[in-house]
Amino acid sequence: MRIALLSDGRNVHTRRWAKYFQGQGDELLLLTCEAPDEMPVPARRIGPRLPVGFLNYTLAVPAARRLLARWDPDLINAHFLPNYGWMAWLCGRRPWVLSTWGSDILVNPGRSPLHRWRARRVLRAADLITSDAQMLSEAIRALGGDDLAPLTVPMGIGRELLKQPVPAEGREPVILHNRNLEPVYDLPTVLRGLAGFFAVRPDWRARLAGDGSQRSELESLAASLGIAGKVDWLGRVPRERLFAELGRVSVYLSASLSDSTSVSLLEAMALGAHPVLSDIPANREWIDGPPGAQYFPPGQPEALCRALLEADALSAERRRAAGEANRAVVTEYAIWEDNMAELRKSYLKLLEGRA
Repeated sequence: MRIALLSDGRNVHTRRWAKYFQGQGDELLLLTCEAPDEMPVPARRIGPRLPVGFLNYTLAVPAARRLLARWDPDLINAHFLPNYGWMAWLCGRRPWVLSTWGSDILVNPGRSPLHRWRARRVLRAADLITSDAQMLSEAIRALGGDDLAPLTVPMGIGRELLKQPVPAEGREPVILHNRNLEPVYDLPTVLRGLAGFFAVRPDWRARLAGDGSQRSELESLAASLGIAGKVDWLGRVPRERLFAELGRVSVYLSASLSDSTSVSLLEAMALGAHPVLSDIPANREWIDGPPGAQYFPPGQPEALCRALLEADALSAERRRAAGEANRAVVTEYAIWEDNMAELRKSYLKLLEGRA
């Protein structure tokens, strides 16, 4: 296939997506309004460089149309509805696939009637919609209409990751958080919950991998809570180092307010870090509850602290059983290569139908 990929050129998920299809012998061209970062396929940056993101994507449409007319792809695959899904619809070429990522369905349409109209219009214009969680597919139908039939395929983890040794015991008393430092991941609740936990268990530490717009204010909050010396700010780390961290820390923590299937959670489940999670539907799709994970209501630092204490109190036997069960779920349902093969079949079937 010749696939025109419309997506954020900085994002690791864009890079993984492009690399997979390229590995299947497909030819890809990435069109992006962001500076592409280490892409395995040819990439063209399009559009003006305006501070208002929405205008960038809209004003980039003429350039996208020219490049698409010249390159003549078999299909367009647009990732994230409000920007590249919007662009794909305005470009007017068929067929095109919309790949949703979570907040583009769960958060963005609720911002205003205009955002909701745009979301519904783009959903109903796409020839195929992909989703990485059942709860996200249900939200798509609730927003765009019951007649929509999203293809639910979790992104998953690479099969190679399962070959990494997973120690059942001897893990470091460390909590790892590897979501970006952005509002949706609710780092203030994380830090306040950690402050309560460290007051009871001063032998523990936390490592925050990732970066984002809130970093400076979060560092100030950690200092005001008296835990600056207990928190390591790792910034963006290579995936190999991240996997090494997940293979030796005791707890993986996410306080996300909204999410679809979290690849970070799947990686933690595969590598034996015990999950402590905000109680949102996407997480429950993968782990029902204790002992596989400890849950806390989103936005409640005291409850997060209690969940961390419960995780710390698990016996070695229960922790081992939970880790084995979590790993088995990932092995059966969340292998990247298997799930992407199903996705690619749906693209080929779409082209056969169009022919």
